[in-house]
Amino acid sequence: MSRAGLAAARLADALSGLNTGDRVPRVQDLAGQFGCGRGTVQAAFGLLENAGALRLVARGHLGTFVDAIDHRVLWQLSGDRSVSLAMPLPYTPRYEGLATGLAAGFEATGVPLTLAFMRGSAARLRSLREGRSDYVLLSSLAMSTEEDLEVVRDFGDGSYVASHVTVLAEGKQVTDPDLRIAVDRSSADVVTLVRRVFGDVPADRLVDVSYNHLDHGFRAKTIDATVWNADEIRRHISAPITTLPLPAALDSSDTRAVIVRVRSDVSVPVAVLDAFTNPVVVQLAHDVVAGNAIPSY
Repeated sequence: MSRAGLAAARLADALSGLNTGDRVPRVQDLAGQFGCGRGTVQAAFGLLENAGALRLVARGHLGTFVDAIDHRVLWQLSGDRSVSLAMPLPYTPRYEGLATGLAAGFEATGVPLTLAFMRGSAARLRSLREGRSDYVLLSSLAMSTEEDLEVVRDFGDGSYVASHVTVLAEGKQVTDPDLRIAVDRSSADVVTLVRRVFGDVPADRLVDVSYNHLDHGFRAKTIDATVWNADEIRRHISAPITTLPLPAALDSSDTRAVIVRVRSDVSVPVAVLDAFTNPVVVQLAHDVVAGNAIPSY
């Protein structure tokens, strides 16, 4: 690839967060950023314009502005790389619905998407910070204490889970002093909600249990209580239990699905933002949950 072609790919990436009417960075600033001459940057602009990626308009001392922009073409010219998104394991209709909707949203936008399914928000956040994922999907509650992250898309109440509930072995009460409380430490939501419901529980009464072993724990009487996703209890726990709603004082952040990235001064590429906000994402998610669409991701 020619020097101008390489610069055009970098330029397409640098301009991916701009919209019509936005001011374009100065040629000399871009040349410094790319480590090339001004003439190379100007040639790169010419390549993008000839490809139909954008049209520019000069406004004298005010600078140069975007008159028109095609983000699909711009993404292709920037390298057409796949966006990586880490999601929860698709073991609930809500997660399958979101995966189906997001796959359709990216397909409609023309941006390749790679979904990686990981158990536990801790694993997904680690993937994000290590650069193995561009974005992750988790609950707003799990995101709330992560100061180095920012929300790109909030899908609203009930999009992550319908609700969490307190789960008690038959005959047990929340106020019982010696409850053995199951906690899945891979889930920031469960860890936080257990603390909010049961208070500061001594370490010897916290039992590390994966969510898929809860039924065995209740049946074997090795655990007495936990907090878990209400959507899945009847499907996965057949042991005799009682469920209670969480205290009314708790907010709904545990039920809201959000897409986050590492906080950055660089704008989210418009093509990616368009995919996340495409109405088809929410529509298909609802259809899968309602049984009106087949999951496909």
